[in-house]
Amino acid sequence: MGSRRFYCFTYWVARIVFFTYYRLRYSGFEHLPPGPSIVVCNHIRAMDPPVLATLLPRPVWFMTKVEMFKYRGLAALYRALHAYPVNRGRADRRALRLTLRILQAGGIVLIFPEGHRSATGELQAPRRGVAVLARASGVPVVPVGVVGPYGFRKPVTFSMGEPFYIRPDEEADEASERIMREIAAQVNAIRASRGLAPLGAKV
Repeated sequence: MGSRRFYCFTYWVARIVFFTYYRLRYSGFEHLPPGPSIVVCNHIRAMDPPVLATLLPRPVWFMTKVEMFKYRGLAALYRALHAYPVNRGRADRRALRLTLRILQAGGIVLIFPEGHRSATGELQAPRRGVAVLARASGVPVVPVGVVGPYGFRKPVTFSMGEPFYIRPDEEADEASERIMREIAAQVNAIRASRGLAPLGAKV
């Protein structure tokens, strides 16, 4: 089976499984641009990437930590599902070049700016790489927030905001903070709809 057919087959199987197992809700996905984009999201569980990918209407590519590609069989599977390795311990120019090629071809890249999962659900400090990539590529950044909890028939909600651009003259740290503010706005919109306190609120 070709990689495209395998991706499509896996997409629909995973979508059915996720919608059966979780109580998935999502809104704002009409904001996704028709061309290339960088989708950014907060990271609360290992299931965030595959679940969010099944909500997007077009194929999506993922940066995945290089340790996941240690075994040849699994590496082939990950690549068939549009994952590609990134070394998180340093600036990975090879991963950056591949990402730029995907975007230049009109693709969607999904990145979690925090770099790892949050144990508390609170947002963590972002890594600068996403801002640098958005500035270099010139493609829109699309913010998504997710609120769990994950679990059988538990509510998992995703909210997508309007796309925005990182200016060519914008400092990476400033741009990174803006990206996290846009993500936080989507997370807080979900939390408000559930009657939960906003991020960082003292209760």
